[in-house]
Amino acid sequence: MSLSTKERDRRYQNIRAGMDRENLDVLVVYGNSGRQGPNTGNLAYVSNYIPFSGQQVLVFPKKGEPVLFVGVENQRIEALRKSWITDCRCEAMTPVPAQAAEYLNAEFGGAKRIGISSLSMVPVNWYQLWQENYSGKEWIEAGALILENRFVQSDEELEKTRWAAELGDKIWERVKGMAAEGVTELEIRAEMDAVILPEGGTENFNMMGLGGMANGGEAPWGYVIPQTKRAMKKGDALLLEISPRVEGYWNQIVRVLTLGPAEDWLVKAHDLVRDARDETLKYLKPGEGMVSLVNAMDDVFKKHGQEVWPYGLVHLTGLDLTDYMITPKSTGEIKPGMVVTVHPMFNIAPNRQIFWGETYVVTNDGYDQMNRSTDELACL
Repeated sequence: MSLSTKERDRRYQNIRAGMDRENLDVLVVYGNSGRQGPNTGNLAYVSNYIPFSGQQVLVFPKKGEPVLFVGVENQRIEALRKSWITDCRCEAMTPVPAQAAEYLNAEFGGAKRIGISSLSMVPVNWYQLWQENYSGKEWIEAGALILENRFVQSDEELEKTRWAAELGDKIWERVKGMAAEGVTELEIRAEMDAVILPEGGTENFNMMGLGGMANGGEAPWGYVIPQTKRAMKKGDALLLEISPRVEGYWNQIVRVLTLGPAEDWLVKAHDLVRDARDETLKYLKPGEGMVSLVNAMDDVFKKHGQEVWPYGLVHLTGLDLTDYMITPKSTGEIKPGMVVTVHPMFNIAPNRQIFWGETYVVTNDGYDQMNRSTDELACL
């Protein structure tokens, strides 16, 4: 990621302040190339390195330079080329956790409290190896120490996020321009990729649900599932969850289009998710409790007698597509610099939902919409 050393120093200062607060002697950060929940992005946050394969460990001290351990030489070269870490190690024929344990014993053998990010992700056999081969006294779950710093994005981070938002809008416009009878789901996916790759997107989480609108909607309309060779036809509705990632930072926009006039049930459902969005945005401002966002959305759906889909209604978006899922049990408050995806959804029938959404950045006095695409139901 092309982030400055000024950004590095800001992050390191905040992380080390957290280590002091938690009385941690050293921080061990696990990373991989998958998507395993909110703590996945912690390695990228600390190192400025996005793993493209394998598993890694970063040892982050209270003083001095961090050391990154990787399993394959090309990972080491890539980390040296792009990350903030100048000490990247890859020892032939030695597993990554064993490399890390040897280094921890040599440099931090007397450590009493070792923070780890995160026990929810680290392979069990890695953790067992560290328990057996490292003399540290106490391992402390410390994923939140890094994660909480990620919730508020800096200007440099927001630049990447806005870039991802622009790509999301471009993908939506491309699909609207090419969707037609006979076009398959796989062809639509190919067009989505054709937008993101030349524009600097590193990956995406683009999914779709396609089905006929007749009789209240063909199951599984509204689900986002792997694409097939199914061709579009008149009377179909297409739901797109568009989530591009640029230099580590995600954006998400969810939109719906139809081939031919929209059925009445879909028009009403689409109007309702926009109403839920509008009510939610009344609470998207600094100092407001996070829980206010999901409560406002829930109230709209209940008022119309609808069953709320219980997951993903509002979430913070950043180095992970979902940095933090806001739920009725959330206790945090909204702060400037948070990137929030407002993602209303509800059940329209058994085994069928409507999804919708777009992303905003919280400002000092409210919010700014990051996606500029129209919120109209697109009827082609």
